[in-house]
Amino acid sequence: FHIHARVVRKNFMDMVPKTIMFFLVNYAKENLQNELVSSLYKDSSMAEVMRETPDVARRRSEIQEMRVLLQKALEIVNEVRDFNAFTQGGK
Repeated sequence: FHIHARVVRKNFMDMVPKTIMFFLVNYAKENLQNELVSSLYKDSSMAEVMRETPDVARRRSEIQEMRVLLQKALEIVNEVRDFNAFTQGGK
């Protein structure tokens, strides 16, 4: 019985600090997450977070221009294809 009591006491002494740390870490994690989310959603910082950087704006503009050019190129390719189908279909 004495040996069993020592084992139980040792296990208890090992588990108490681990349990305390578990609850402290979870409490800190939840409060930190809440604090970060609340500071993120403040009106003044939300606009700053959502603002487009100059590099991204430039790249978006370039891609939009490329999209327009590719659409025009596709229209030309389709016209040429349709013309070739029309002229070869008449032979």
